[in-house]
Amino acid sequence: MEPKVLAILGQTESGKATFCENLCKLCGETIKTPKKEPFYYLKIYGFKYKNNPFYLLNTPGDENFIGEIKWALKVADAGILLVDSTSILKYHNIRVLEFAKEEGVPLFVFLNKIDDLEKSNIEETLSNLNNTLEISHIPITYAFKQSNTFSLIDLIEEKAFLEEGLKIKYQEISENLKDKGLEIKEKLMEAAAESSDTLIEKYLEEGKLEKEEILNGLKETVKKGNIIFVFTGSAKTGTGLVVFLEYMLHLAPSYKLKLEKENITHSGAIGLVFKNYIDPYAGKLSYGRIFAGSFTSDGVVYTSEGKEEKYTQIFIPKGDYLEQVKEVNEGEIIVFSKVESLTTGSTFSNSPISVSFSVPEMPFPMITMALHPETRADEDKISSAISKVKEEDPSIVFRRNEETRELLISGVGLPHIEKTVEKLKEKYGVKVKLTTPKIPYKETIKKPVQSVIYRHKKQTGGRGQFAEVHFHIFPLERGKGFEFLETLTGMNVPRNYVPAVEKGVREAMEKGPLAGYPVVDVKVQFYDGKSHEVDSSDLAFKIAAFHCLKKGIEQANPVLLEPYLELEIIVPDENVGDVVGDLNARRGRVLNLEKEGKRTKIKALAPMAELQGYVITLQGITAGRGYFTAKFSHYEEAPPFIAEKVIAESKEAQEKEAK
Repeated sequence: MEPKVLAILGQTESGKATFCENLCKLCGETIKTPKKEPFYYLKIYGFKYKNNPFYLLNTPGDENFIGEIKWALKVADAGILLVDSTSILKYHNIRVLEFAKEEGVPLFVFLNKIDDLEKSNIEETLSNLNNTLEISHIPITYAFKQSNTFSLIDLIEEKAFLEEGLKIKYQEISENLKDKGLEIKEKLMEAAAESSDTLIEKYLEEGKLEKEEILNGLKETVKKGNIIFVFTGSAKTGTGLVVFLEYMLHLAPSYKLKLEKENITHSGAIGLVFKNYIDPYAGKLSYGRIFAGSFTSDGVVYTSEGKEEKYTQIFIPKGDYLEQVKEVNEGEIIVFSKVESLTTGSTFSNSPISVSFSVPEMPFPMITMALHPETRADEDKISSAISKVKEEDPSIVFRRNEETRELLISGVGLPHIEKTVEKLKEKYGVKVKLTTPKIPYKETIKKPVQSVIYRHKKQTGGRGQFAEVHFHIFPLERGKGFEFLETLTGMNVPRNYVPAVEKGVREAMEKGPLAGYPVVDVKVQFYDGKSHEVDSSDLAFKIAAFHCLKKGIEQANPVLLEPYLELEIIVPDENVGDVVGDLNARRGRVLNLEKEGKRTKIKALAPMAELQGYVITLQGITAGRGYFTAKFSHYEEAPPFIAEKVIAESKEAQEKEAK
């Protein structure tokens, strides 16, 4: 018995859910909640074939939810890419191949919907697959069209086959089909022979290999990942599914390779959590795959973060639901109930553990929005709700921008954010509004100002307030921040007031004179001042310093700074001109162009303000095939037409607030 975990991949409407559901039904399992609409999270199925547990991790076909694909591939033995033989291949398939390569997981293709004789075009689809994925492919099963029907051929057996339940019935084929099939079988034998010197020698001498030799050779070839093997069939009618399962038993790599790849050794059981669900009735459900050892109910689970927690119930996926069991063995998927210490990415064991699996890098969140709770009640509940949402989806990012004082949500695309907002409302009862985030502008000065003096004097009966400070103020290099230099001589100002002066300066820098943004890249030299032995105090010197700096900045030619982002944009070659033109229109600067196969990586700088919603434009230009990463680069002086607009908007907002 060897459990198999397969990541089911493919673009929307490729037939993934039907494929999973009908495999379960074929193997005697029940589907309690058939798929009725597109889903945006991993859906997990379980069944047994010839007493071997199979688990299918059905992934979303929407580009916005590729984090789910990465986690599925992390624990899968192989990826099964469903390709619709009646439809055009989409860019989603290229991304899937890239993720599989990153994780070292081999891909197989299941060419689906061959029962649609009018629309299905197997040869054209395979040709497009070759051009799109840029990787060799060889069919193992193939459908040859004959007038108003087709013959499904097992190319290794060189026979046609029919499936009745779980039984496969082989039958001889015509000489014409045999000749066509032999051409493809020779490619399979060549691929198998290349896996070892022994097989190469035999193939060269005899011109053929036996079935077991082909299977053993192909299994080694699969591990290398440089050839994709193709199966044909129909998920809807069930055609080709049993033969597919039979070959998966032989060709899908062993789960034990995961431990070897990561060089992990541990005396006890060990596994990795790849998904958490928060169920409104069952509570938190943590899905993990066990790579060594076994777990029984009513035990203790340990994590590589040093946590330990008791648990009672354990489950396995069965059909599309969960079945409570007493024990789960290595290679299988286990589901823990209500174990708070298990987070997505936790390495877990039945004994204390210090080693851990690597975790996949989540996709870059290409769009950010500001999140505003609608009511005070929503505000009270939002922290708890966000925590639960992040447990279910590690690819969604929440953070608070301390400069703009906004709660931000970042996702792969706008639908990713919208579905998360929908979940906050429907699952956790938190209503929020989305707005475009504020840009964290800053202000600075362009020229030095000498001898800025400010006296704070107040007399209201009794003890008064008195402090005088003298500053030299200098601009600093961009990115240097703030420097405070005290160069007092003599005893005009007791040194114990210096901290209060620095505090006043820092408070003055929180809001600049132009639009109320923080002031940066300024050096303040506190070189002299005056004090009064009775009326001077920390408060008086803080107030004096505050106003002295405000006064000095206004004299030092203040300017507005805007943040720039460094971009890496991956686009098809044919879209480079349009993307560069769009960047130029956004005041961007292209730094470099690098070829990557049929795509180009564009390195560029652009103002943050010009990139809000950029992912929508990029996907429009590239028909969904472009994506990017971005990181903060630096601040630059905003051009006058931008500064004027920002300052005017800021003053208008301040006036409204004052009313």
